[in-house]
Amino acid sequence: MEGNNMKKIKFTRRDFLKTSLMTGAVLATGGLGALIKPGKAHAFSYSQPLKKFVWPLPLPGAGIQVAQKDALSTATLDHYSISIKEFTQQLHPDLPNPTRLWGYYDTTAGGTQTHLGSIIIAKQNTPVQITFTNELLNAHPLPVDTSVPGAETGQLVNRVAVHLHGGKVPWISDGGPFDWWAPDGTTGPSFLNNQVLNPGAGLNQAEYYYPMNESARLLWYHDHAFGITRLNAYAGIASGCLVRDAFEQNLINTFSIPGFIPGTEIPLVIQDKTFFDGTDTAYTNYVTGALPGDLWYPYVYDPLRWMLMPGPSGPPPIPSCVPEAFGDTMLVNGVVYPYVEVEPRKYRFRVLDACNARFCNLKLYYAQGATFPNSAEPNLKNPGPNFLQIGNEGGFLSSKPGPALLPNVVMGPGERADLIVDFSKVPVGSYLILYNDAPSPFPAGDPLYDFYPGSKKNPVIPTPGFGPNTRTLLQFRVVPLGQVTGDTAKDPKQTAPLKLPQITPLATTLPPRDLTLNEDFDQFGRLMQTLGTNVRPDPAKPTFGRALLDLPTETITAGDTEIWRIFNLTADTHPMHFHLINVQVIGRQPFNAKHYNGTPSFTGAMLPPAPNETGWKETVRANPGECLMVIAKFDLPTVPFIVPPSPRTGGNEYVWHCHILEHEEHDMMRPVVVS
Repeated sequence: MEGNNMKKIKFTRRDFLKTSLMTGAVLATGGLGALIKPGKAHAFSYSQPLKKFVWPLPLPGAGIQVAQKDALSTATLDHYSISIKEFTQQLHPDLPNPTRLWGYYDTTAGGTQTHLGSIIIAKQNTPVQITFTNELLNAHPLPVDTSVPGAETGQLVNRVAVHLHGGKVPWISDGGPFDWWAPDGTTGPSFLNNQVLNPGAGLNQAEYYYPMNESARLLWYHDHAFGITRLNAYAGIASGCLVRDAFEQNLINTFSIPGFIPGTEIPLVIQDKTFFDGTDTAYTNYVTGALPGDLWYPYVYDPLRWMLMPGPSGPPPIPSCVPEAFGDTMLVNGVVYPYVEVEPRKYRFRVLDACNARFCNLKLYYAQGATFPNSAEPNLKNPGPNFLQIGNEGGFLSSKPGPALLPNVVMGPGERADLIVDFSKVPVGSYLILYNDAPSPFPAGDPLYDFYPGSKKNPVIPTPGFGPNTRTLLQFRVVPLGQVTGDTAKDPKQTAPLKLPQITPLATTLPPRDLTLNEDFDQFGRLMQTLGTNVRPDPAKPTFGRALLDLPTETITAGDTEIWRIFNLTADTHPMHFHLINVQVIGRQPFNAKHYNGTPSFTGAMLPPAPNETGWKETVRANPGECLMVIAKFDLPTVPFIVPPSPRTGGNEYVWHCHILEHEEHDMMRPVVVS
């Protein structure tokens, strides 16, 4: 696979993961449904069979709400008023009921609330300020485990915190885990938003300020409340923020890269979900009013799926957090298995992996045929066009080596890819499938989470043309020129190489800070992930891991440049996300993880960054058995107000964490204090 030097490293299946299923009664659906194999029982709930590629892809302004500036905006500030509300939406015509969701809703734009709505289109160096209003008055639409730190009994389940993922913002607007607020005015210990920005805000409101000094890129904003981030994001509290700048406009004018929305620029937000089919009758004990068609989220810690050690506090509670949550049904731009019409020209796709835990290995294949169900299934012997990647979550790639022409693109949760696909040589009338075969968990994989026709190891056998299916995401239908855009002229021929920005590497002659990624077990014996340094917090115990609530170890002087060496001692690839900063990837180096004692024993040479990792990033994959080396400058943003120190940490309070949301929550997140 490209993007993480996967071909150069051999991974073994993690020995603690048990993949056997409980034997029991046979469950089948008949007709066009998915079949549960004889001799295997429901270990999880599964979505009902849903026909693929029935509804068109929602787009900003055409199925997805775009936020509009409100009356508080000025010539130098864009202000928005956005509520966080519960709503229902039909995500596929065959679901028996509209799905209950939580999400953002721009009150100025009005209209119907939509999944992934309130997309913000921002301009570089024009600050954005937002009044968020928490209107979540009902019980949570997913099972809440009150044994997870931050969600203990007595904590409000309708708390929220807004994190601008990738934004360089003052810490009071970073939306960290302790920045939460509830509808009744209860707030987290780090909540100073209104005190600084809007003392007259209502009890259920919070004010956020984003300088928007970033270059052109796709940011996104999502929930980050302590103890319920994984649930709030899965329930729908997420949306996009596109930043525009003059350099990007020049690329469009000079090099004919596809133009802005609503032309040939298309955002693709990828998620995996499972829908409640009504057969798991116990689910309604933990989710008030759950109906078939609502979201289903795993809530029992199943020792047949995850290793369970004896814990001093006894067996895991129900509901319980789980090590990772993988859905069986793919959504793009908020609906199940959509299709999109494209013309034989170039398109620009702004891709975000917004899954809780599922990685993507994106490829394009021609469909098996032009009639259903062949038009809904890929011909793996007939690949489609390659991807030209010009950017990632840190903006455009560096001019050296320049754009990356790739047959496949690997993405972890939180990563973005700015891709150009040239359909000009694809015959009109063709069907292509956006395909994903990344193993879950990544990279070793477990067949329990890989749904596709012909699978011989998954208990669910989908019928061709129907879900559950995690490999087929989106169908492209190639139509004549002008049918979508109204422009029948072919794309102008590009006569010069695409000129990307020149990004100067930071100096790397610095002593590194050594950090670790660890697997541990909690008081109930559940598998959990933690961050740590290269020093054991308790010399009598083998782990280097520390909890989020332990004293900060990553304390940094503002303006300093640091090299971080991150040693992955676990069996998973972790998409490591850094608040405040963008980093440059120096490289990855294999080491002896089994015998790591704080001083690494390297087993091979440093591997360079992948071609699509040049320039800047803020979510970076750390692979098992490798040391990921990155460098960053910890500059604080300049803002037109005084930013007080955090009452919790005494400095500017940020975090770094894994963006597998179940890992982040339990307990793979640590403070970063910049003073």
